[in-house]
Amino acid sequence: MTAYNLVLTGFGVLVLLTAWLPMLLKELPLSLPIVCVGIGTLIFALPGTGFAPHPQDILVVTERLTELVVIIALMGAGLKLDRPLGWATAGLTWRLLALPCL
Repeated sequence: MTAYNLVLTGFGVLVLLTAWLPMLLKELPLSLPIVCVGIGTLIFALPGTGFAPHPQDILVVTERLTELVVIIALMGAGLKLDRPLGWATAGLTWRLLALPCL
């Protein structure tokens, strides 16, 4: 199986997880990002998975990917906020935006 097929398969599985997993985890104290991080950790911790470069070998790519993950996480958290739009109710949003800057 080529790397391209592996990436497409992984992306397809991730899309299915985003559709089905929230329904399955509704009663549990887990969320989709926690499950995805756990799956990624298990995949890359397996011996013989040679397609996982060390993050320190590709610092620029690592930095860009972590920035992307933070932006997506903040967007997801912001979309889940169930508050009316206004300066008085935006305290939690500002704290979430300021946290990655620390």
